[in-house]
Amino acid sequence: MMKWWGWGDPKISFSIEHKPNLWPWIAKTLDVREMRENPPVSRDSVRMPEPVRNESFLRGLKTALSQNQIAGDEDVRLDHSYGKSYPDLFYARRGIIRRAPDLVVFPESHDEVEKIVALACEHGVSVIPFGGGTNIVGGVNPKETGRMVVTLSLARMNRLLSLDPRSNIAVIEAGSLGPKLEADLQAKGYSLGHFPDSFEFSTLGGWIATRSAGMQSDAYGKIEDMVVALKMVTPQGTLTTRTVPASSAGPDLNRLMAGSEGTLGVITECTMRVHAFPAARDYRGILFPTFEDGLAAIEDCLNSDRHPSLIRLQDTFETELAFNMKAPTTGLKGFIQNQFKKILKARGYHFPAIMILGVEGEKLNVRRTRDEALAIIKKHKGFDLGLEVGAVWQKDKFNLPYLRDFVMDRGILCDVAETSTPWANVLPLYTKVRETMNAKFAADGTPGFIGCHLSHTYKAGACLYFTYACRQQPGRELEQYYALKKLVTETFLKNGAALTHHHAVGTEHRPWMEQEVSKTGLTALRALKSGLDPEGLFNPGKLIPGPEPLAGWAQPTEPNQEGAREPAGTQSR
Repeated sequence: MMKWWGWGDPKISFSIEHKPNLWPWIAKTLDVREMRENPPVSRDSVRMPEPVRNESFLRGLKTALSQNQIAGDEDVRLDHSYGKSYPDLFYARRGIIRRAPDLVVFPESHDEVEKIVALACEHGVSVIPFGGGTNIVGGVNPKETGRMVVTLSLARMNRLLSLDPRSNIAVIEAGSLGPKLEADLQAKGYSLGHFPDSFEFSTLGGWIATRSAGMQSDAYGKIEDMVVALKMVTPQGTLTTRTVPASSAGPDLNRLMAGSEGTLGVITECTMRVHAFPAARDYRGILFPTFEDGLAAIEDCLNSDRHPSLIRLQDTFETELAFNMKAPTTGLKGFIQNQFKKILKARGYHFPAIMILGVEGEKLNVRRTRDEALAIIKKHKGFDLGLEVGAVWQKDKFNLPYLRDFVMDRGILCDVAETSTPWANVLPLYTKVRETMNAKFAADGTPGFIGCHLSHTYKAGACLYFTYACRQQPGRELEQYYALKKLVTETFLKNGAALTHHHAVGTEHRPWMEQEVSKTGLTALRALKSGLDPEGLFNPGKLIPGPEPLAGWAQPTEPNQEGAREPAGTQSR
């Protein structure tokens, strides 16, 4: 499991030992004159709410599962109480458990999931499907409904069930974490090729339920593009689709299950398109004089049908952050680098933007695609920094989320917002978001940082991924967060962009779903929900908007202020 109060492996933390420029740069950028120490509370100080018990459900569960598959101890419940959004970490770090699951169950097969779901429906128990718990939009958080809430963890359903090399198809259980999934496939010479930032701690089922995008989605597509067939247990029975390359038999049920966020049932088995493990890889850094030059180079590559596997372009501000995270280079190498920087500045690279360009596949194709892409990039003043920059990025690509814990320890608000928009709108949207957020920082008297990178590309447009940070306003941290969240989201929607590109909806994006899918679209989603889950038992309060506003405006200040609630008593149906 990950840290209950933060991101990632409990044994790993973000270190600045070899990054002497980072904290001074952060302090200057955010005008931090006096550092606030704001560490998480100790585990011993966290008081868990008393669990709701549905005795008839529990009796049935004990006959369906082994004792070691049923966990009600406080540590397990705590680990499944929150995802990893900024509000989740704000509460967890203060020991405030707003609502914990009453029980966590660990099925080991599709048949056991069917038994759990049948029992939950019979006895009126809410069920939250749980993969790795990395969701950052409130997608796995229990909601108070008066019912017993059971989190159904897929952690023990993590096997590669079959591989058809001739058809390039693999059947994989939904609870398979990214590293195990890839290790199992690569042992047979194959790869799924899906590497989201959360890869180390997230699962295949979670990726599909939230329509995840991986770093190499330019080559392999988003996760829903890789799905051949699915199996999902719903309150109305098991929904399955056929293992065929394509079909025109009505609406695509695979696409209805993808993005359902646990509100319709539990995805248990996934039949996925896989490919032979790449024989060659070429990942390198490119430096552009400006972000605009990099954008023009990407469009030119795509319009010329030169499709690298990965294009990740950081704007000037994220590039500045990246430079300040580097260890200083000394000696002859440092001297050469300083001279090189002077030459680049003389050539106009005053506010540069760095790109990671990746190509993988068969050796000849990799060489050809790389050379042709670099020729186009050179026309747009792109300077090839070579493979060393790509190697450093590959080494550290999953470590950046740890930085948020580091800055939260020092009283800093840090969050992300991502969207997609057509090419004609990429630069106008980017400019509008930066102007709007910087104006808000200025109005609040909290100098801020907002940087952006282009993370996924399409012939029609691209995904823009923003990171923003500023000093926390003590006593109103969540009000401050939700004001910024609301502002950036509404700026997206008012300026021709998507509500979300790959982070999904959960609770954080629910208020804007009608704007995203239309009133009639919501009618369709509600009909689907009521048809498959008429009692509203599955992951209640997610995806489909209700009457309540954004959560979190009423901010507790004492540990467990919101964790305390009236005993709900024994629930039964």
